[in-house]
Amino acid sequence: MKRQKKKKEDTPRRTQHLDARVTQEEFDLVKRRAEECGMTVSRYTRKCTLGHQPKYHLTDREIEAYDNIADARGDIVHFFNVFNDKSAEERQSYFKNATFMRSWILLLTQLAADLEGILNKRKE
Repeated sequence: MKRQKKKKEDTPRRTQHLDARVTQEEFDLVKRRAEECGMTVSRYTRKCTLGHQPKYHLTDREIEAYDNIADARGDIVHFFNVFNDKSAEERQSYFKNATFMRSWILLLTQLAADLEGILNKRKE
């Protein structure tokens, strides 16, 4: 879902100017962080100065990784649900080793919870 941009008439005209002296290293850092957030240096500096914490924008590679994690989590949950619907005897027949099956289910449960945590943290 795309966010609608505010119309120019909704945004108050900025007529005042702030000036701060920084070192080249500080300027480069601010510029890099602004780019990582998809903002101009001016907008990034204004947001930070007013107490906001601009959000980092994901790269295409990070978005792809995030999508893969979401897909993997969905597959694990689906697989886990299939086994949940089976009787203990049916589940044991799949693995033929109750100890392995218990540890496998515990690991999958923890992995699904970890993936859920990652996905929820990224949504914040």
